[in-house]
Amino acid sequence: MTMVGDGLNSPRLQGGEAHSEEQRSVFPDKYLMRNTRILNIKSTQISEVPIEVFEAARQELVNIVSLENNLLREVPKDLHMLSELLTQLILTQNEICFIPPNISQFSKLVVLNLSGNLLCDLPMELGGLKLLKELDISHNRFQHLPRSIYELESLVSLLANDNQIKSMDAGPQGLGALPQLLNLNLSNNDIRIVPPVLGNMQKLQKLELWGNPFRQPRHQILSMGTQSMLSYLRTRIPI
Repeated sequence: MTMVGDGLNSPRLQGGEAHSEEQRSVFPDKYLMRNTRILNIKSTQISEVPIEVFEAARQELVNIVSLENNLLREVPKDLHMLSELLTQLILTQNEICFIPPNISQFSKLVVLNLSGNLLCDLPMELGGLKLLKELDISHNRFQHLPRSIYELESLVSLLANDNQIKSMDAGPQGLGALPQLLNLNLSNNDIRIVPPVLGNMQKLQKLELWGNPFRQPRHQILSMGTQSMLSYLRTRIPI
């Protein structure tokens, strides 16, 4: 039983004004956050998160924030209060069109999911996330892979499918600068040329390129799997 006046379900939230049961139930109880270390506000149609929610999350040492499937138009400005704690940030299925430069403050992030927003670029400061292993920017409006991605030296998985990406840089200053990359999904974009040098990324275990208008490699090669595709591309590298 929750004590009166305790947690985020308290009528004291936001200056003592009593909220309706519906409004209060949107935000998780502080005891739930304490037990799970997760701030989960999913599918609630919120467009902003009160500062009190992040204050409570900081007190409970929350390290995972999921704000999936809401109406956020920007990264909540008070999220920075958790910048030294977060290892996972999930902002999937919102209306976010801009990632602020202070994303670099979230230096412990391992997972960043920005799928299903309105993004067309990422700030160079994103490259400061040296521990980031998983980045999902699928289902956005990117026409190219942001250069900041090539600074993510620990990146293992990059999902950039279902955008409008027209080309890829697979050279040593591009995807070739990601030595740990195992999973690359660029399916359902507008890529017209697959650079043969992509074949040099032999550490890749899963490469998805379906749904692009390029002519080579042919579908027969794609259907043979990642290693066959990489091997084929290496044969196309000019001597």
